[in-house]
Amino acid sequence: MEGRQKNKKILVLVERDNGGLAPVTFELLKAGKDLADQLGADLCTAILGHEISAVLNEIAHFSDEVYCIDNPLLRDFRVELYAQVLWKICCDVNPDIVIMGHTLDNLDLAPRLAYKMGVQIITDCINLTIEPETEYLLCTKPVYGAKILSTFKLEKKPCIITIRSKAMEPIGSSDANGKIIYLNPTIDESSIDVALIEKIKGETIRLDKADTIVAGGRGIKDVEGLKQLEEMVNVLRRYFSEVELGASRPLVDMGLVPSSRQVGLTGEKVAPELYIAVGISGALQHLTGMLGAKNIVAINNNPKAPIFEVAHYGVVGDYQDVVPAIIKKLKELL
Repeated sequence: MEGRQKNKKILVLVERDNGGLAPVTFELLKAGKDLADQLGADLCTAILGHEISAVLNEIAHFSDEVYCIDNPLLRDFRVELYAQVLWKICCDVNPDIVIMGHTLDNLDLAPRLAYKMGVQIITDCINLTIEPETEYLLCTKPVYGAKILSTFKLEKKPCIITIRSKAMEPIGSSDANGKIIYLNPTIDESSIDVALIEKIKGETIRLDKADTIVAGGRGIKDVEGLKQLEEMVNVLRRYFSEVELGASRPLVDMGLVPSSRQVGLTGEKVAPELYIAVGISGALQHLTGMLGAKNIVAINNNPKAPIFEVAHYGVVGDYQDVVPAIIKKLKELL
C-alpha cells in the first residue's frame, strides 16, 4: 500500500468457529489494524485448517494479504503441526508482530512458536500500542492475580502476543480487498506427539463468547440454588444473545458444575457486557477472571464482601429472595 514499507507486517492468526469466523477474530483484526496504522505496516492474516475456502473472501475484506494453508492434516488442531506450519509462514512473511487470541489452543501454540522463533511472548494482553520513539511493542496485561496492570516492552521481532477475548473492540467495516496467497508447505507428521483417538461431544459452553454471565459462588449451597440461577439464565436469554452460567471454584469443588464453567485465576477469563455475581464473596482468584466485565452486578448477604468493591451495582440480601424477585420482574417486562 502507498506510503508503507513492504518489510513491515502485522500477522493475525484467524480463529474459526463451526466453519465460520469466530467473533474474537474481529477483535484481533482491530488490534492488528491499530498497530499497523501506528507502524505504517500491512495487516496480514493467516488461516490454517482444511476446507476453509468459505471464509477466505470474508477475511480478505479486512486484510492486505491473506495466507492460506488448506491441508487435511490441519483439519483438527494438533499443536505440533500448527506450530510447524505457522513457523514456516513467519519465516516467509517475516512479520513484526504476530497476534493470536488468548484461547486454550493458543496457550499451547504461541509458546511453541516463540521458542521456534527464539523470541519472547506476552500472553493475556488487554491493551497494545507502539512506542513512537523506538517502534517497540508495549503490551499491557493483568499481573499478580490482577492486583495491578503491568506494561511490557518487546524489542526483538517478531513480537508474539495473545489477546484476551473481548478486551478489544471488534473491527468495523472495511473496503479492503486483500490478496489471497495459497501456501503448500511440507508438513512433517513425525513431529506429532499426541494422537487424536476420538472426539467426545459434551455440553457446549461458551463463557468466552457470552455477552452475559450469571455466576454462582459459595453462597449457592445446593442443587436447588443452582436451579434458580439456571432459571435466571433462561429468562435473560430473551434479552441477550449469548447468556451462560458461570461459577467460582467452590461450586466446581462441590461437584455442582463442571470445571469448564469456572471463572477465575485457574478457570476462564471473561469480559462480558453484564456479569451477575450471586453468592460470590469476591476472592482475588475469582476477580482475576471477571474484572474485564463492562457491568458487574453483585448479590450477596454480606455488605462487607469484597465483590462490592468492584461491582457497578450491588444488592445486599439473600439470593433466595433477590434472584426470584429479579426473575419475576424480567418476565413482567417481556
